[in-house]
Amino acid sequence: MPFKAPLTHADLRAIRERQPWNPDVIALLWEIKRMRSEFLRWHQVANDIKRPAGLMGDIYDELRERLAVEPCVLERDQDTQKLMEAPHKLRKGMAPR
Repeated sequence: MPFKAPLTHADLRAIRERQPWNPDVIALLWEIKRMRSEFLRWHQVANDIKRPAGLMGDIYDELRERLAVEPCVLERDQDTQKLMEAPHKLRKGMAPR
């Protein structure tokens, strides 16, 4: 049976807000946060790791493809893109680009 679609940060926040009193839910959300940080760490170094040969190369390629569509990676990339965009209003002392 295939997995359900991964949860976004907003989905996880909604779960937290529905059950703020449940310590088991809080514990699971902390574990999810830890695991998401591991995905982001892997994403940071993935381009610097040499692709292995043989069967391991295929596994490596599959892991990279799956990592690229993880919600935490997509959300982080979107946040980075927003930060890199030119500001709508120039601040004092900023020259137009």
